[in-house]
Amino acid sequence: MNRTGCRALLLAWTCALALPVSHAADTYPSRPIKVLVGYPPGGGTDIAARFMAQRMQDQLKGTVYVENKPGAGGGLATATAIKAPPDGYTFVVGGVGTHISNRTLFPELGIDPMSDLLPVANFSSTPHALVVAANSPYRTTADIVKAGRSDKGLMYGSGGAGSTTHLAVVLFGEMAGMKLTHVPYKGSAPANADLVGGQLAFMIDILSSVKPLIDGGKLRLIAVTTKDRMPQYPSVPALAETPGLAGYEALTWTGLFAPKGTDPKIVKAVSDALTQSSDLAAVKARVEAGGALYHPIPSDRFAVFLKQEYARWNPIAERELKK
Repeated sequence: MNRTGCRALLLAWTCALALPVSHAADTYPSRPIKVLVGYPPGGGTDIAARFMAQRMQDQLKGTVYVENKPGAGGGLATATAIKAPPDGYTFVVGGVGTHISNRTLFPELGIDPMSDLLPVANFSSTPHALVVAANSPYRTTADIVKAGRSDKGLMYGSGGAGSTTHLAVVLFGEMAGMKLTHVPYKGSAPANADLVGGQLAFMIDILSSVKPLIDGGKLRLIAVTTKDRMPQYPSVPALAETPGLAGYEALTWTGLFAPKGTDPKIVKAVSDALTQSSDLAAVKARVEAGGALYHPIPSDRFAVFLKQEYARWNPIAERELKK
């Protein structure tokens, strides 16, 4: 075969190989889509994942299911997604813990979600609450700051080292200049039990998690961690209103990620399914009924958001978790 013939054959093969990818994107999805979750069923991340899966299923007109793969603070599911074929049929749910804290907590996993995964869309965020026991002497954020600046300092708990509820207090303590001692628990429930029992001075926990205890009169809500006051709690101040805490904000955000190399058309299709439609008001109402905030960020802006979150939380995680 002459050189011209070889070039023609190579071009034909190249076109033939390219066709299935384009065709796959145009007919997507043609089989079930898997959404990996690195935590057990029933938790906040799992609930958000099931919201996303249902949304994808409704908008993409295909089957979408959730697979829980807990372990290593969500790292096992993240590693599984990174190694999965980038064909648009495997996604993973992520947040501050999986994308930032785990790089310091679980270096043995040998992964970097910030570079090994593609941001598809953020779906929701969950505000946190500064809470104390109902019989605590602390009634305002200023009371806690004053006690935390004393020689004795204060003891607080969290649902685990490196969690957003842990890092949120670290940021609070650094901005306010407090002396704090951290007690990590295996989940928020036992930590809240000790807070109610008086073994801890305060906690910053996910608002939806502590709401039953607040409503039941066992915990006192001191402040919320959103930039401004929440419409649901107009009389409760934001931490940022306290002198020295201007700009403070801490939210648990939950987004969707795809293996690196996934077709951009597929990424956009899934991103649009989660962030754009004519019934967003109904989606917002459903998410907020579950105690979270609908916080849609499409893929391009989600990438920028991730870099901002990394710059904000990674230095805190490294300082705190390498002690």
